[in-house]
Amino acid sequence: MKTAYLFLTYLCLLTLCLCLCPSRAATSEAEVLMRWKSSLSSSASLESWSLNNISNHCRWIGISCNDGGSVSGIDLSGAGLVGTLDMFHFPTLLNLTTFNLSMNYLNGSIPAALGNLTSLNLLDLSNNLFSGAIPPEIGRLTELRYLSFSDNYMVGEIPYQIGNMRKVRFLDLGSNYFKSPDWSRFPTFPFLTHLNLYNNELTSEFPHFITTCLNLTFLDFSRNTFTGQIPESLFTNLIKLEYLYLTSNSFQGPLSPNITNLSKLKELRLADNLFSGNILDSVSLIPSLQILELYNNSLIGEIPPSVGLLTNLRTLGLGMNRFNSSIPRELGLCNKLTDLDLSQNSLSGPLPPSLSNLGNLSWLQLSGNSLTGEILTSFFTSWRKLISLQIGENEFSGKLPSEIGLLTNLEYLDLYNNSFSGSIPPEIGTLRNLETLDLSTNNFSGEIARVINQLNGSWKTMHYIPY
Repeated sequence: MKTAYLFLTYLCLLTLCLCLCPSRAATSEAEVLMRWKSSLSSSASLESWSLNNISNHCRWIGISCNDGGSVSGIDLSGAGLVGTLDMFHFPTLLNLTTFNLSMNYLNGSIPAALGNLTSLNLLDLSNNLFSGAIPPEIGRLTELRYLSFSDNYMVGEIPYQIGNMRKVRFLDLGSNYFKSPDWSRFPTFPFLTHLNLYNNELTSEFPHFITTCLNLTFLDFSRNTFTGQIPESLFTNLIKLEYLYLTSNSFQGPLSPNITNLSKLKELRLADNLFSGNILDSVSLIPSLQILELYNNSLIGEIPPSVGLLTNLRTLGLGMNRFNSSIPRELGLCNKLTDLDLSQNSLSGPLPPSLSNLGNLSWLQLSGNSLTGEILTSFFTSWRKLISLQIGENEFSGKLPSEIGLLTNLEYLDLYNNSFSGSIPPEIGTLRNLETLDLSTNNFSGEIARVINQLNGSWKTMHYIPY
C-alpha cells in the first residue's frame, strides 16, 4: 500500500513538473525579449511588450508561438526599431522558425550566436544599418528557406558556409559591400529560385556554381565588377530564368545564340557592359520579353526587323551602342512600349510612320543619331502619353506640327541641333507640365515671347537660339 502511495505521489510530481517547465521556459523567453527591448533606444511600437503582461507574451505585437507556448516567430518588419542585436539572447529562443526585423534602424554586427537558431526557416534582416561581416556560423542554419541581408552596410567575403543551406530558395545579399569569396567552394543549391547579389564589390568571372542551380527564376548580379564572358552553361542550364540582370559590370563577348533557350525570360538587362557583335534575330524567339536593356555596350550592325515580334515589350533600351541601320518599321508592332531609347548610335533615315502605333510611349529618346525627315503630325496625335521627347542632335527638318500641343503630359522637350524651320508653334505654350525646353541650334523664325508668356514660368530650363 505504501509503495502504491509513493508511486502515485511520484506521478503527480512528474505531471506538475511537466506542466510547469514549459511555462517557465516560455517566461524565460519573454524575459529575454524584454531585456532586448530595454536595450533599444527606440521601441515605441513594442508597447504591448511588458513585464506586467509577461504571461501573455504570445499576444505581444510581432510575436507568434507554437502549440506549446514557445516563441516560434518574431516579425517586426518596419517597426521603427533603433539599436543593436547585442542583447538579443539567441540560445534561449531555439524554437524560432521566423525572424524578420527588416526595414528598421538596427545597427552593429550580426552576432555569431545567430547560428543557434537551427530551426529557422526565414531570416530577414534587410533594410537596416548592420555592418561587419556575415558570421560563418550562419552555415548552421540548414533549415533556412529564405535569407536576406540586403540593403545594409555589411562587408567582407561571402562565407562559403552559406553552402550548407541546401534548402534555401530565396537568397538576397544585395546592396552591401561584400567581396568575392572562393566561388569554387560553393555547391549547387538545388531549390534556389531567387539569387540577388546586386550592388556589391564582387570581382571575378561568372561563378560556375550558379549555372548548376537549375531552379533559378531570378538572378541579379548588377552593379559589381564581374568580368569575362557569360558561360554557355547559363543559357543551356538555367531554362527557368524569368529575370536576368547583369547591368553595370565588365562582361564581354557576343550575345550567345543559345539565349533562345531562356524562353521564359520576361526581363533581360545587360546594359553598361562590354558586350559586342550583333543583336541576333534569335532574341525575337523569346516572346515573353517585357524589358530588353542593352544600352552602353559595343553592339554593332542593324536593329533587326525581327524585334517587331517582341510584342510584349514595355522597355527597349539600345542607346549608346554602334548601331548603323535605319529604325525598322516593324518596331511599330511593339505597341505596348512605354520606354524606347535608341539614342547615341549612328541610326539614319526617317522615322517610320508605323511608330505612330506606339500610343503608350512615355519616354522616347532618339538623340545623337543621323535621323532625317520631318516629324509627322500622326506621331503627335498618337503619342499623347509622352513625358519626355528627346530627339536632339539629328538632322530632322521641316516645320514643327502644331499638334505638339496635344502632348499635355510632356515635361522634357529636346529638339536641339536639328534643321527645323518655320515659326515655333504657339501650342507649345499650352504644355503646362514642361520643365525643360531646348529648341536651340535650329532654323526657327519669328518670335518666342508669346510662347514663353503662355508657359507662365512653369519651365525650369529653357534654351532658344532662333537662327
